[in-house]
Amino acid sequence: MNETLQGLLIQPSPPPPVPWWPLAPGWWMVAAALVVMLLLMPWLIRIVRRHNLSQQKSRAALEVIDDQLPDREWLTAMNSLIKRLLKRQGQEAATRLHGEVWLDYLCRRYPKPQRTVLQPLGSALYRPAIKLTGAQRHALKREMTRWMRHNHV
Repeated sequence: MNETLQGLLIQPSPPPPVPWWPLAPGWWMVAAALVVMLLLMPWLIRIVRRHNLSQQKSRAALEVIDDQLPDREWLTAMNSLIKRLLKRQGQEAATRLHGEVWLDYLCRRYPKPQRTVLQPLGSALYRPAIKLTGAQRHALKREMTRWMRHNHV
C-alpha cells in the first residue's frame, strides 16, 4: 500500500471501556443465590445438628442397655429400643411386627444383613428358654449399630 494513502486513513477510535455497573444478569443470579444460601445456612445447620444429636442419643441408648441383664430382658430391651426409634421416625406399622415378619422387615432395611445374627430378635423372644452367648450379644449389638447408622436413627 502507498505510504501517502496510508497516512490519509483515519485511525478508528478505541471502543469505550466496558462499565462494571450495571452488572450482567449472570452476576445478579450469582448474588441472589449467595443471599439465599446465607439465609438458609443457619436453618440447614440447625437441622443437621438436631439430626446428629438424635443419632448420638439413639446410639447412646443402645450402649446403655446393660449386658448383665438376663437374655430375655436384654432381647426385649433391644427390641423395644428399635421399635421406639422406628415410632419416632413415624413408622408406626413396623412397631406392630413380630417374629419372622419383624426379622424380614429389619433385613430389608439395609444392605447385606446378617440374618443369623438378627435371628434372636425374630424368634428367640417367644421360646421358653433363651440362651445367648457373649459373642452372640456382641454380634447382635454390632449389627444393630450398623442398622441404626444405615437407617439414620
